[in-house]
Amino acid sequence: MAKWNGSYTWDKPPSATDAPARLTVATCQMAVTHDIQRNTAAIVELIREAKAAGADVAHFPECALSGCGPATWPDWTGFGWDMLASATKTVRTAARENGIWVVVGTVHRSTDGAWPTNSLLVIDRHGEVAGRYDKQRCSVNDLNAFAPGTAPLVIEIDGTACGFLICLDWAFPEVWQAYAGKVELVFHACVSDNNGRDRNPAHTIPPLIQGYAFLYQYAISVANSCRPLQDFASFWIERSGHKGETCKRSVAGLVINGLKDDPEQDRFSPWCGHFATRHPMAASMPHPGPDGAVQHHNNALSQKTA
Repeated sequence: MAKWNGSYTWDKPPSATDAPARLTVATCQMAVTHDIQRNTAAIVELIREAKAAGADVAHFPECALSGCGPATWPDWTGFGWDMLASATKTVRTAARENGIWVVVGTVHRSTDGAWPTNSLLVIDRHGEVAGRYDKQRCSVNDLNAFAPGTAPLVIEIDGTACGFLICLDWAFPEVWQAYAGKVELVFHACVSDNNGRDRNPAHTIPPLIQGYAFLYQYAISVANSCRPLQDFASFWIERSGHKGETCKRSVAGLVINGLKDDPEQDRFSPWCGHFATRHPMAASMPHPGPDGAVQHHNNALSQKTA
């Protein structure tokens, strides 16, 4: 992993330094439809564009591959599960051929007969599925067709610990707090588009997510479907909470951002994780040492977080 020994101040965005990128991410937006073949073609093309742009990871919206559940909502009868399985193989092949990680929204059918889950697949450079995150916080309407997920997911991508969230997860601070001190980057996927009016999420969701990045000191990539009219374009927030590059609203494409090597935030990040789970006035409140190790008043309790 690239390292940087330059100077840094809290008020300066990491992207404004000369620090090398630990991970380069293409945040991709496309029109998510119920046409699996159309979705697949759009995803494969954006994977190629992401690779050409130097990305290590191509990140796609919620349900980008499958479409947002059955077209005959909420009835799964007749859903194209075989077509989806074939499409998933196609995306895995594209990841392998381009040597790039892919984070893509889809639906997952359980083998035990339970309802499907709204999921993110994490596919590595070799085309292997490294993990699956299932949306934990479902809306009342979601629950007519989906089972909620039960756990966060942390996967190391090229040496960088990453977390994953989907859409309405944005409204529940505890699922964001669960990643505090554990990851440097969260991939969030959503479908918040296809609207003919100026909706509340257009004004509230981007600053809300920016606040999570600032509070918990991880970068956030937000990939949103881009059918007209998007509530907000896909965007990136740095670990410091500063805004990164943003896609053009309601236009398919991608934007490239780098997760910069940031030793200052590395030292602060473990403190964020412990602060999130302890009363701020507790006598045993930990603080980060010079090497990022979490120090306690009782030295016997000292530990270092990974």
